[in-house]
Amino acid sequence: MTDDALISLQHVCAGYEGRTIVSDVSIDIRNNDFVAFIGPNGGGKTTIIRVMLGLIKPDSGEVNRINGLKIGYLPQSNDIDLSFPISVIDVIMSGQLDGNRLFPPKNVRQKAEELLEFAQLSELRNRPIGELSGGQRQRVFLCRALMGNPQMLILDEPVTYMDKVSETNLYRLLPQLAKQMAIVLVSHDIGTVAPFVKTIACINRTLHYHATNKISDEILRVYDCPVEIVSHGPVPHRVLGIHKYLPND
Repeated sequence: MTDDALISLQHVCAGYEGRTIVSDVSIDIRNNDFVAFIGPNGGGKTTIIRVMLGLIKPDSGEVNRINGLKIGYLPQSNDIDLSFPISVIDVIMSGQLDGNRLFPPKNVRQKAEELLEFAQLSELRNRPIGELSGGQRQRVFLCRALMGNPQMLILDEPVTYMDKVSETNLYRLLPQLAKQMAIVLVSHDIGTVAPFVKTIACINRTLHYHATNKISDEILRVYDCPVEIVSHGPVPHRVLGIHKYLPND
């Protein structure tokens, strides 16, 4: 583990029920890193994320974190009862509420208001969460993940169920956050995320790290991470191919 790493994976092998999903994974995530995890379905992206979050233990290798590391997490979707009468601001504040308090402290509400403004959701503060669009809800849950002032933010394909406008609205927030914390963004759409991230980790049973946001077709073929690059004006677009789906990932 390097001195400036928030979390370090060294030669990690991990999987489920005796079946190995990823092998020999090594990566350091440092403060203000903005890394895209790309790769095919079943390649192990979610497995590595679960190792980072401490949800599963590696079969071998080492995972080291700085003491008291705070990690915010935004999954593809949140299991929430949309008929439950909870307001947007209450959802956000729940990211930092003390179960022993009946009402949130003033500083918690102030923090929630600041995040609402940051995410351009202030006018929806009192709206029931079930009345929001999918894109608006994901920005609310992003705010909730930020309530604890994380040093590292993990987003696991957060725009899967969004339209392009909502996707863009979310991604535009991330460069500002990257100035304050490390970000790991899992995505299939490297063409969309490449302009935002700083570096890329290609994951397909193992991990190959690239200290740039530009990857050639040749490099991806060598690393067996099948991504095609199609030129579209001045912006390169990369489209993942079709892969066999593996359960539990």
